[in-house]
Amino acid sequence: MGKISNAIQMLNYLNTGNKYSVKELSEKIGITERMIRYYKAELEQAGIPIETFMGPNGGYYILNLQNQYNHFNKYDLQLLDNINTILEKIEYQDIEKYKKIISKIKFASDIEEEKSKYFLENRTDNSSELYHILNEAILNNTPIKILYRNLNQEWQERVIHPLQIFNYDNKFYVTAFCELRDDIRHFEISRIKLN
Repeated sequence: MGKISNAIQMLNYLNTGNKYSVKELSEKIGITERMIRYYKAELEQAGIPIETFMGPNGGYYILNLQNQYNHFNKYDLQLLDNINTILEKIEYQDIEKYKKIISKIKFASDIEEEKSKYFLENRTDNSSELYHILNEAILNNTPIKILYRNLNQEWQERVIHPLQIFNYDNKFYVTAFCELRDDIRHFEISRIKLN
């Protein structure tokens, strides 16, 4: 694929809500890790902020960018493949165009499957007071005061501006602007107490 196609494919993977390491994106798209970093810089220059989740299980992701695709399940795709076989047998004159359409649908379906593996929502089924308050802060764009347990098991007071809640590696996090750090940070929800 060309540069534009590769950049769009990278953008689509990032838009699933998953965090992808440079290596994972490189393998999925079939380009070098150097090119992944190049595309990240280019996409950011085009006004698409790509966030970095730090740490050994970290990676790139996009915050609050939505793409809508039609949903096709495996039975729909199987039906399209069966139709393709019939069209090939009767030597349908536009068979190559049909194959391109199937390819696009399969790619969109693959992206939707990736989305289904990961959770990136402002809503959650958890009924705890903390989740409710975080969700309200996200919806109303308001800051909240919390106590956060750091890696030394010490509680620190923080004022955060929550942006989104997500599940990564079987843990829930809230992405928020932290007034103390003057930066966007990811807070593990199990380490948060209301102040």
